[in-house]
Amino acid sequence: MNLKDYDDIEFYEDEDEVTEENYSEKAPAPRKKSRKRGHGVMVFVIALLTIAVLVAVGAAVYLIFFTNFDQNSVSDDKPIYTQAQFDEELHAAKIAADQRVNDAFDSGFEEGRRTTLTALMENLIATGSSITSLRPFYPDKVIVVSQGQFNFVDINKDLKLTELDPTCFYTNVDGIMEYSVDGQVLSYKGIDVSSYQGDIDWASVAADGVDFAIIRTTLRGYGTGRLVEDETFDDNIQGAMAAGIHVGAYVFSQAINEEEVIEEAQSAIDKLSPYVTGVPIVIDVERISGGDGRMDDLTPAERTDLILKFCEVVSNAGYKPYIYYNTEMSILYVDIARLEGIPKWYASYSSDFFYPYDIDILQYSATGRVAGISGDVDMDICFRPFW
Repeated sequence: MNLKDYDDIEFYEDEDEVTEENYSEKAPAPRKKSRKRGHGVMVFVIALLTIAVLVAVGAAVYLIFFTNFDQNSVSDDKPIYTQAQFDEELHAAKIAADQRVNDAFDSGFEEGRRTTLTALMENLIATGSSITSLRPFYPDKVIVVSQGQFNFVDINKDLKLTELDPTCFYTNVDGIMEYSVDGQVLSYKGIDVSSYQGDIDWASVAADGVDFAIIRTTLRGYGTGRLVEDETFDDNIQGAMAAGIHVGAYVFSQAINEEEVIEEAQSAIDKLSPYVTGVPIVIDVERISGGDGRMDDLTPAERTDLILKFCEVVSNAGYKPYIYYNTEMSILYVDIARLEGIPKWYASYSSDFFYPYDIDILQYSATGRVAGISGDVDMDICFRPFW
């Protein structure tokens, strides 16, 4: 049975007894007494008939109102229910509605599950990367795999977020990446070099369109802790500057205390000062593969303290402090909020660029090729010229 609108439902509890007086309008109007013979008999018969009709009507009303009835037999537009009947029907209707909601939820959940799994499968096939495949499902998080464990870290919306559009990155057939908007290239081509590149023909490098080079000055051994100068630094900075290439410098850090990090910063200043001032000096902080680095045991707060001290020393000497890190380091092993405002050099070799925070330089490959260098070289693009 379908309940009608509540306004159409009359509740019945107790009714006044139906009497002949309630239906007096149904009786025929009495006639005036006649003095003719037999007239009294006729009046008596009519009275009996009237009484019989009234009794029949009263009995019908009693049956309707005072017995359990089948509401389907009531033809009136507003069927009458007892409170108990209404409560029972309302309860049954609620159960039916809840079941329909549950059925709809189950159906929608199953459809959503199939859609999600299909999209995930397609992403894995297309990219071959679990992180890239998962990323669309967690737009407010950075997904990082570190030491074999997935980490889902909330993006800090209070920090300066990147304005780079992932769709504007383009890598040509030679593996050179550019950042182009409406056909206009807005990035600068760069490399970073060390003794691993050997002798470099810097004139050929410049002719190949390289705009800038970041050159290693010193490195600290991740096992011994000994600070070592890069033996090719002087040749590299002299050759790059002579070829008209903009230069900066970096230190591979494994400092574990303030004394060591000050030593690293000062060594870079000493190496650069005979040639140039006001250029970037970068502190390169990264975990050693396998967890053997002496800096790996630092807490994020301790590591951040050392980075800030390095930047302070560099800035006081008239150079521009920069930080080099990858996703793992920046999200899990430093307090990135405390490093806000310091230019970032970010390393990621994924073909699909994703990093939520503002960066100045992107290192996108460790196997690039450039004229004048025999072998692999790190490739970079700069979005804001530091010169």
